[in-house]
Amino acid sequence: MEQIQRYDDEAPVLAGAGAPAAAPVQPQASYKRFTAWCATVVGAGVLLVTGFVAVIDPYHLYGFVDSPRLNHVKPLPEQYREQIKLAQATAVRPDLILLGNSRVEVGLDPDSPQVSAHGRTAYNMGLSGTTLAVSERVYGKLREDAAPAAMAVIGVEFLDFLVKPDQAPAPAASTEPLPWQWRFDTLFSIKSVSDALHTVRLQQAADPETMTARGQTPLREYNRYARQEGYYSIFQQKAGENAKNLVRKPHNLFVAGTDGSERIDRLRALLDTMARDRTEVHLVIYPYHAQLMAMFEEAGLQSTMEDWKQMLVREADAVRARYPNARVNVWDFSGYAGMRCERIPGPGDTRSVTRWYWEAGHFKSTLGERILQRILGGETAFGFRLAADTLAADRQRIAAERAQCAGDYPQVFASARDLIANARASAP
Repeated sequence: MEQIQRYDDEAPVLAGAGAPAAAPVQPQASYKRFTAWCATVVGAGVLLVTGFVAVIDPYHLYGFVDSPRLNHVKPLPEQYREQIKLAQATAVRPDLILLGNSRVEVGLDPDSPQVSAHGRTAYNMGLSGTTLAVSERVYGKLREDAAPAAMAVIGVEFLDFLVKPDQAPAPAASTEPLPWQWRFDTLFSIKSVSDALHTVRLQQAADPETMTARGQTPLREYNRYARQEGYYSIFQQKAGENAKNLVRKPHNLFVAGTDGSERIDRLRALLDTMARDRTEVHLVIYPYHAQLMAMFEEAGLQSTMEDWKQMLVREADAVRARYPNARVNVWDFSGYAGMRCERIPGPGDTRSVTRWYWEAGHFKSTLGERILQRILGGETAFGFRLAADTLAADRQRIAAERAQCAGDYPQVFASARDLIANARASAP
């Protein structure tokens, strides 16, 4: 009976059957080769990702390449902005530091012709949504990592100094990332790769949201919004938010039984540090638009604002008494005249462009240029230097400006009344 033939390649070869035995498989050697191959692939991927992020440099940290076609315009960082700015400022080693909240970050251009004309190197350390406590902290770190600045322009926010009489100091929140953590995340993370890719795309974008190499956030994206919706919409949206905030604000500057508050303590500490460093200090009261100034008035905050200015002058005098060589100036750019009474384009107008303001709380660099010109010694009538013997004249100036603006542009005062009334009516 014919037997079924087996395939030779399936038949086992038995030792001793006349054929040499096959070499045994080495599982450990194969595993090592596989592991080495995986490590090589992972290492190459890490180098590729970190190299791409470092070359594109979405956060102005490395500076290997600066190409208008590739990476000159950077996106606005969504996280680690304080750490990124400190690293940038340390590299720049500015002799003029700009400190404050978003009004400084948006409106004061460290690359201003006024700055370069006076031989200064500036950096904008303004941080949106922050208070003097943050300004004090970041300046302390900057002076340790780089050097004390020769000059500081510090924006002081009136609304930040308003406290309840029984308000206790807020506990210090420890949310700062470790140095290695933010450095790692800004070089090797999904977000850093995404921002690097976004950087490449931004080079072709019109009016992108960006932060410059010297720390300014110029709000160029508002040009896009203005073309689509008009400046009226931008002003009104922000004015509604401001009105709701104002009707909730207390009307006090000091904690009961004291001559200070947590904000005033921070101001004193910052001024003392700068006096010891022999830094020339310029405290800037912001040039709020007439709409916002009228809203302060409607909310019952006008007299508190006058007391606040007096407090700033008193603190400047006190630091000069503690440090005879201290150079501290208080500038009042608030008021109603000229640029601050700029007309807001009407509803539906998408063609008119404002020259001085994005909206009532944030001024453009064109107005910031006038502030820097005044502080750095240029000839301009804009800005009023405050001192104990000029406070009365400042009040008279503002009253005269208000009367003039009310005559030229009564609609802005009517709008302020309606905004505050609506905010009070809808308040819980």
